[in-house]
Amino acid sequence: MIVRESNNYVHTLAFQLPKEGKICCGDSFYLKATEDYFICALADGLGSGEHANESSSAVSAIVEQMHGEDVELMMELCNQEMKDKRGATVSILKIDFKNRQFTYSSVGNIRFILCAPSGSFIYPLPLLGYLSGKPQKYRTQTFSYEKGSKFIIHSDGLLLPGIKSLLNKGQSVEDLSRNLESYTENRGDDLTYIVGQLF
Repeated sequence: MIVRESNNYVHTLAFQLPKEGKICCGDSFYLKATEDYFICALADGLGSGEHANESSSAVSAIVEQMHGEDVELMMELCNQEMKDKRGATVSILKIDFKNRQFTYSSVGNIRFILCAPSGSFIYPLPLLGYLSGKPQKYRTQTFSYEKGSKFIIHSDGLLLPGIKSLLNKGQSVEDLSRNLESYTENRGDDLTYIVGQLF
């Protein structure tokens, strides 16, 4: 499955495949670009199959309903939604076009990296663990970004040894996605990635 979301400030592409042998993907994502901001969420439900999808889909639904709110509040609401569910690792990225800043928060093994045209990288470290409905602390950080920056968020089903060199190449979001194809074979897990470029 491929989904694109774009406007004058951002161009993104999301790609998803279920674990080999499974019909239902345990990962879920949500993308939305407005005139003021871009928001995306990626959730990886614990395990695989329907129960994992139930948890990750609940995260996407919360962010879809609440995307105008602060990232920290959305993380807390997602955590509350995990009560009596299997739980999920979750990342939420919100980009403020006017101030050229982005806010990122993550719990668990979803990875995010942003590469600036100047060659610098931003790689916020996630908190260990997963959202389960129990009281949880969050590490929510805000960074400035350069025009032309590229980023990727991906679940742990995608193993990327040379992610920095991949992002550093002067290519489009579609080129980036094509270069990732060889890493999407032999899947032992659900796999989702979101690649984007900021204008």
